Amino acid sequence: MKTFTTLSILILIWAGCANTQYQEMQNERDALIENYENLRRAHDSGTLKTEITDKLLGTWRFLNLEIEEGDATEDVAAAKAALYALDLKNLTLAFFEQHKSYFYRGKRGITEFAGQLNITTVRFGDEPFPFIRFIRRSGPRMPQLLFASGPDGNPLGLKGATGFAEAKASEIGISVTDDRLYLTMYGAMQLGPDGWMQSGGLLCSFERIEENKP
Repeated sequence: MKTFTTLSILILIWAGCANTQYQEMQNERDALIENYENLRRAHDSGTLKTEITDKLLGTWRFLNLEIEEGDATEDVAAAKAALYALDLKNLTLAFFEQHKSYFYRGKRGITEFAGQLNITTVRFGDEPFPFIRFIRRSGPRMPQLLFASGPDGNPLGLKGATGFAEAKASEIGISVTDDRLYLTMYGAMQLGPDGWMQSGGLLCSFERIEENKP
């Protein structure tokens, strides 16, 4: 009887250990699946575009125009950006949705403008980079308005500035949080030790002043 009791206790201990090990393995498996799903969503172009458009809706006010870190950090470029930023102080942008399409309108002083927009992504390696395309209906073109870009696409007239050499006026990068919007005219793409990055360019930042009520 004593031997049977001891054996029963050992079996219960073994079963408990087995259950604990199984639960730990299950928890580890669930964590790996969750991490994978998070990474998949983060690198999914459709999810990224949806997140950006959802946060973009509303009204934004211009904050600043500055040179991004990169090759194009000449003093003349920074001075031109600071000077042109003064012309943008009263700029507001509103983004809204109608019939499952997205539109923008805005005002800078007496200048009004409007049009349609869409969000696209370009992949470099495994990383999707989001861009916003403004399709003008009235008023100045957005690259011209935001970055003083001329017909040749050069922002602020910086024809020879390194870092802007491969910037394209039609490709404006976008990043948005709950209260900040960043529109960037990028320079060239470069592959570094930490992955792909866009070097140089002009960063135009806005603050949210109204949510989903353009």
